[in-house]
Amino acid sequence: MSDPFRYYIAPPIDWSDDQLDTFRAIMDTFIASLTPEEEENLAKNLSNTGLHNRQDIREFAQLSCTSLETLDSIKAFVNRAVAPEKRQELGMLLSLLSTRAGTFALTGHFTEFKLLSRQEREKVFLNWKDSFLPQLRLIYKTFFAITCHPSYGAKSSVLHRGMGYPGLDVARSHPDYKPFKEHERLRMMSLEDLQPDLEFDAIVIGSGAGGGVTAAELAKAGKSVLVIDKGTYYHASELELHEASAFANLYEHGGFFSSGEGSINILAGSTFGGGTTVNWSASLKLQHFVREEWAKQGLSHFLSPKFAKDLDRVFERIGASTDGIKHNGPNQILVDGCKQLGFPVADLHQNTDGQAHACNWCFAGCKDGIKNGTVNSWLRDANDHGARFLDRTKVLRVVTEKGVAVGVEAVVQYSHHVTIRAKQVVVAGGSLQSPGILLRSGLTNKNIGRHLRLHPCSITFGFFDRNIDMFEGSIMTAVSNVAENVDHEGYGAKLEVPCLHPGSFATVLPWRGAAHHKELMMRYRQCAPILILARDKDSTGAVRYDEHNNLIVDFALSTHDRQSILAGIDRSLLVLVAAGARELHTGQFGVEPFKFEPDEESRVDNPRFMQWRQKVLKYGLPQDGAGVFCAHQMGTCRMGISPKVSVTKPTGETWEVKNLYVSDASLFPSASGVNPMVTTEALALHVADTILKTSDTSTAAKL
Repeated sequence: MSDPFRYYIAPPIDWSDDQLDTFRAIMDTFIASLTPEEEENLAKNLSNTGLHNRQDIREFAQLSCTSLETLDSIKAFVNRAVAPEKRQELGMLLSLLSTRAGTFALTGHFTEFKLLSRQEREKVFLNWKDSFLPQLRLIYKTFFAITCHPSYGAKSSVLHRGMGYPGLDVARSHPDYKPFKEHERLRMMSLEDLQPDLEFDAIVIGSGAGGGVTAAELAKAGKSVLVIDKGTYYHASELELHEASAFANLYEHGGFFSSGEGSINILAGSTFGGGTTVNWSASLKLQHFVREEWAKQGLSHFLSPKFAKDLDRVFERIGASTDGIKHNGPNQILVDGCKQLGFPVADLHQNTDGQAHACNWCFAGCKDGIKNGTVNSWLRDANDHGARFLDRTKVLRVVTEKGVAVGVEAVVQYSHHVTIRAKQVVVAGGSLQSPGILLRSGLTNKNIGRHLRLHPCSITFGFFDRNIDMFEGSIMTAVSNVAENVDHEGYGAKLEVPCLHPGSFATVLPWRGAAHHKELMMRYRQCAPILILARDKDSTGAVRYDEHNNLIVDFALSTHDRQSILAGIDRSLLVLVAAGARELHTGQFGVEPFKFEPDEESRVDNPRFMQWRQKVLKYGLPQDGAGVFCAHQMGTCRMGISPKVSVTKPTGETWEVKNLYVSDASLFPSASGVNPMVTTEALALHVADTILKTSDTSTAAKL
């Protein structure tokens, strides 16, 4: 067993020559050099799009993964996004496929995998994709993702030309673009500032929606505050608007990572500002039926005038507004399709002070500094009132004495071990990391790490006869509640619009062979995606940590929540067709796409389309048989009225340790059902008020 308070970095993968040869064969199966016949069919299928000339098609058709020389970037992606034990499993799979016996056991072929023809290898993966065994579907999904995401997402990839993707920031290259005023840097501490007797009134672990707000409120009240984050602080001018570097620098595990059993892919911010730095600007208040649900659990605060005022206060501070919104191509399609069908649809508040901002890079941070994540709002308030900040610092544990929090033990810049004293400690590391901090600090409440809620999502795709250009314009400006309340209890799904640059787009589209996938990639500009975001009701989720404190997420999607997603998928397909889509895809591995015939009008009452919808619903969402992912994590340190069912009191203070608080989305009693930023910030105001009142009471008692 390793020392639980030692910071551990897993060694990089070290595959043998045989394993690498096999992996290269796998890479060249997913991104392959096409045959002359496949190239001819590709040219024929693209002839009516007007997007490409014959030379572009020829060049794109001949590209393979090895010709792109992406092996190093793929290995780096695996080192970031794949847990150490899963890397070992990948290595074992590659070893098996490097032998005749192993290849026969997995594929039925008597020769090593790397010696099979491309067509034979392709058939193997297609068989795995459609297998009745979830384990084989997972193998397909894993190799597909680790090949395509880093290859298509690479900076200035030659693949981008064939897609018609500009590979640059369109908004800032426009002649009418006006740069915004730069903010000053936050006041970061250096190693020289870390004196042995350093002490603060409060240490806040985490700088996202919860930590940022809590730090601001405590600092404004005159407390000395230190904010610690394991992520790196980037000033707006230092942000890189490239998919590969954005994921590598700003996200947990360098981008999407898989749950332990592989059922869901997870996206979580890991930088200063947390999720508020990388989210898509969506600002939604907690709906009243959820407030009532939480109040029924004894948490009356959620129906109080104070909570309502705090929601309004958050909206004001972050500049949440629909002013200045201009829908880009996919968002306008969501609006148009909903209006055609009489579905509810509304503009979605963005935290940009009502400023028009045709930037499609919110997931890479806001280089203009107008998105009011915590770095540009609450943390700036904290900075102005004397707070100090440490980035690239891993908190190993909260130090306690006689059941009271008195400081933290941390590794600064991942190299210098320090202990810093404080009168109060606030854990706001997010729903994936806050439980680990509590467990390493000696807390034993059985609810720590349990009750994880994720808002499982899926995506549908509509291809049109015109350019949509999803890479242009503002992200996520419209929302429809048409798929909510599938059980009349406030559960179901919302329809929104995702941001899909090439790496993400290449990975969420099911792969049906190298030639077919290349055709879809070359039609990128004509695609409009719709995001289905479900409010999970009874799926089971938890976070845990291995002997080296590596994060492991367990999540099992329930039958009910699968139906919620399916209801959203069905509604989204209707919306896309009503807006004029000519071809439709879901994220389901076993459902072939639907195409309207050239002489058919795009209509929701088309008999063939109606029959296809039934196939979509019948196939459902089998385990590892569809693309399911999430970007919201909630509930792993939930608040409640008893330690039997919760980790903290209704105040946010832990049941077990005095002066130790939690202040992030892990407090949520259940899924919020909306993008959780605003709810988290309003809840953090409540926790901060509690801390201040407790401090005032303690001071008065001493006097």
